[in-house]
Amino acid sequence: MREPRWRQEGEEPDYRFSLANERTFLAWIRTALTLLAGGVLLEQFATRLRPHTALVGLAVTLALLATVLCASAYVHWRDNEIAMRHRRRLVE
Repeated sequence: MREPRWRQEGEEPDYRFSLANERTFLAWIRTALTLLAGGVLLEQFATRLRPHTALVGLAVTLALLATVLCASAYVHWRDNEIAMRHRRRLVE
């Protein structure tokens, strides 16, 4: 797999900061996986709850929220990595 161009720019940051940034990214991914698992759980195992349409809607909403959370976690991680490489302020 080709390395992104932004990883070749600037200086290599201190590994401790990179690892801290990665831990934050992984925490957001774990949260997204939890939301996705909750949506799957609702759809598959909550068969007695009614109305079923609302249940499916909630499950889809949780899955979409998990998708948005994954995408925003990646963007946040990448922006912080770029900022560290160029010795700029980190994204909040």
